[in-house]
Amino acid sequence: MDLIKAVATVISTEARAFNNAGRAGLDFFTPNINPFKDPRWGRGQETPGEDPFHVSQYVFNLIDGLQGGIDPRPYFKIAADCKHFAAYDLESWQGTDRFHFDAEVTIQDLSEYYLPSFQSCVRDAKVASVMCSYNSVNGVPACGNSYLLQDILREFWGFNDDRWVTSDCGAIDNIFTTHNFTSSLAEAAAVALKAGTDVDCGSTYSTNLPTALNQSLVTRNDLEKALTRQYTSLMRRVFLFEPSTGLLFIL
Repeated sequence: MDLIKAVATVISTEARAFNNAGRAGLDFFTPNINPFKDPRWGRGQETPGEDPFHVSQYVFNLIDGLQGGIDPRPYFKIAADCKHFAAYDLESWQGTDRFHFDAEVTIQDLSEYYLPSFQSCVRDAKVASVMCSYNSVNGVPACGNSYLLQDILREFWGFNDDRWVTSDCGAIDNIFTTHNFTSSLAEAAAVALKAGTDVDCGSTYSTNLPTALNQSLVTRNDLEKALTRQYTSLMRRVFLFEPSTGLLFIL
């Protein structure tokens, strides 16, 4: 685990150097911490394994190295992102893919197997962001799932309002187009925003939230809450880090 932290520290220093040269941002969609139990999932090589305790220890040390400490103040070295929340471990099987998949998971299995790594990432390592997944969990798309994003993530684990949730790319669109959870894209955007997905990695928010607002599916307060979370986090990243000296400069 010391080696994991050391590797992550080098990665984040190089990431800052790339940012200083205008060749990278400061938000990185990493790490993938879904426990790997099902060999039908094609992304198992990205994860540290099937043991939830091991994955939890791995992610704690990785976030420590990536972000420059445990909840470093006033800045993050980089903003890491724990993904994919949650129960995202089926790629394509017998005609069912990750965009349509509904993970039917008992509360015990959720708490004992699929969530401990995210608890470690959010509650203990204080990650800057979390990515909700393509799949549904017990009938509700993850990016529109207030039980996951509000009850567990924010209220139980203390994911504060200086941190944000992003969708996986296209996952808001999937709430309507593949999960058939809503009757329109505007409703899908509204469901995701109100559930707690602050950023859409895709175009569904930008093209459909105006309609959702006009139809009173969301309020100005809903929009400002998501925007405030993003900009509060941004203020913890707008620093210039000089690797050779270790000095930080406000831009």
